[in-house]
Amino acid sequence: MTKTIIITDLDGTLLDAVRYSFEPALPALNLVRASDIPLILCSSKTRAEMEVVRGQLGNEHPFIVENGGGIFIPQGYFADTADAVDCGDYRLISLGTPYAEIRRIFVRLRDELRVRARGFGDMTADEVAALTGLGAEDARRARQRDFDEPFVFDGAPDAGFLRAIEQAGLSWTEGRLFHIMGRHDKGRAVNLLKALYAKRYGVVASIGLGDSLNDLQMLQAVDKPVRVMHDDGSRDARISAPGLIETQLPGPAGWNEAVLRLLSCDGPLREIFDAALAAVDPYRAVLSFARVENGCLLAGGNSYELDVFERIVVVGAGKAAARMAQAVETLLGARISAGLIVVKEGHKLPLKIVEQVEGAHPVPDEAGAEGARRLLDMMRAADEKTLVLCLISGGGSALLVAPAEGVTLQDKQQTTELLMKAGAGIGELNAVRKHLSAVKGGRLAQAAYPAQLLALLLSDVIGDRLDVIASGPTAPDGSTFGDAQAVIAKYRLEEKLPPRVVAHLQKGMDGLIAETVKEGDRCLECTRNVIVGALGLALEAAAERAKQSGLPAQILTAELQGDVRAAARFLAQTARDTLAGMRPGERRCLISGGETTVVVTGNGKGGRNQELALAFALEIEGQEGVALLSAGTDGSDGPTDAAGALVDGRTAALARSLGIDLAGYLEGNDSYAFFRACDTRLKRRSHLFTGPTGTNVMDMQLLLLERQE
Repeated sequence: MTKTIIITDLDGTLLDAVRYSFEPALPALNLVRASDIPLILCSSKTRAEMEVVRGQLGNEHPFIVENGGGIFIPQGYFADTADAVDCGDYRLISLGTPYAEIRRIFVRLRDELRVRARGFGDMTADEVAALTGLGAEDARRARQRDFDEPFVFDGAPDAGFLRAIEQAGLSWTEGRLFHIMGRHDKGRAVNLLKALYAKRYGVVASIGLGDSLNDLQMLQAVDKPVRVMHDDGSRDARISAPGLIETQLPGPAGWNEAVLRLLSCDGPLREIFDAALAAVDPYRAVLSFARVENGCLLAGGNSYELDVFERIVVVGAGKAAARMAQAVETLLGARISAGLIVVKEGHKLPLKIVEQVEGAHPVPDEAGAEGARRLLDMMRAADEKTLVLCLISGGGSALLVAPAEGVTLQDKQQTTELLMKAGAGIGELNAVRKHLSAVKGGRLAQAAYPAQLLALLLSDVIGDRLDVIASGPTAPDGSTFGDAQAVIAKYRLEEKLPPRVVAHLQKGMDGLIAETVKEGDRCLECTRNVIVGALGLALEAAAERAKQSGLPAQILTAELQGDVRAAARFLAQTARDTLAGMRPGERRCLISGGETTVVVTGNGKGGRNQELALAFALEIEGQEGVALLSAGTDGSDGPTDAAGALVDGRTAALARSLGIDLAGYLEGNDSYAFFRACDTRLKRRSHLFTGPTGTNVMDMQLLLLERQE
């Protein structure tokens, strides 16, 4: 049996380049740990630094230090480490030149060539901390070198100095800093470890992840190399390796994305889904629609002369808001005066200027409410000399929560839960939420007036309606208090709603509370809304990727909605009808997207995509040549860590053979537990895990059809 191992760089790859945090990679790290996959840290860091990171990760595997200078193997980890020597709790394989010799040659060459360069040996711990952003104690550990010397030039890199290093019998490489070292590299160390793992397990499949030139040899030594995107959206073009995989997200978020993808067994459907996600990456989407030319910000046909404004403020909310904010920081940089966005828990990304507040989704919490209060205060302080960039994406309704006067957060939480369990559609849900809010239904634009407001929106609603995306905080609202009351009556919730909500809606009906913003309101004269990405773009990208893979593709609909079980029946019947008209051996991909609803009658755990997949498995039971992937483009499905699930015509029969009651799980709205049980007992991965994708354009369903011979 093949044993998978993962070798990873740290700074800029598994650790973000600002906070040195691996938090965005936790979903993949948890899967790696649960799958008993050795995770080998391979970095320019010293042994002292690596031991801290290993402790934080709970990692007990070998690790490679100082760009391949040494391999530390826990005592007893391998049966045979003849080339190693005892070193405390480890066996050490030394591949590099001793630090004292490296330091001697570095100083000699620098003095002879009169090069302005400084190594860590020339710096105090405080200077190393200032250079790298490390804390004082971490900087002290970084100076405890054994095999290489990090250094920087005072000015442009000196090519003559780098050539002299090579002529002196040493080598150099570049990550976040330059490094002078012996004739070793990460690739040699990786190959030695791979051989040790092969002795222990037999066949080994290796995955490697890195972001800089000093990772090149490591990535060339592994079976599946991954080049991780930098925070600014760029990639190190000097890295080249056969079969190189690119991440669509930066740092640990990209690490998470790549590892989850590589450890899944979803074949072409996963590849098609990933292509769709890449097409609606919020960073790319914003920079596709907005640019700065001759001192003007241009976006969607709108032009703003930047020097006219005394302040530029960035605000926003949604699951994709952090990735959008990264693009705006790239676009405007130091021109930004202040910023605050509210993102879903676990969706934070490294930002330099814009502050992030994490809130709960789909049921709002106090953290989101506090973030919304602060954001509203910023808007109310804006004036005609202020330009506000508002970044809105799906999830903004729950995250940007500011209850109207007389209504509490708990009232809104209870109301939201009741509507969702009743199966209310997103438009119905928003009609109610707008009329219980101080920010939705155009009220954010109202608060920002008379500032100029440019809203960039990533649509997660059918029809891309401005008044529905995140409940339309910057758009005129066509719904009324009467519409909100009608939704409550439709689902017979009058007796279940909190009394304050009932009273507030009645006051609105009686004209005692102002309506949401309507067409013609003066605040809209200063407001512009630009949609930068939507489901249609993702579906087209999925179809194109399918065709590139040799699969004729057809987009069925971008408006799949209504009850999830009815949607499953529609897709199953479409699959059967399409198969009937196909030739033996012919393959085809059918693509749909939208947002279905679940009527909750059980006490289980799941989401609309997992429930759709489970219902589809029952509908298609026994049908050969049919597979379905249904997943949320944001990487989450309901209150679970799964994005969705993959099923085929054999799923139901396999589950029954193990005594798993599909119908019982479905009736209990317990699809998450069903797929978890299947994956555990069948040793397969029906669940799709992506982690937070940084985007959100509703859900997608991919059908792979193959007419059997």
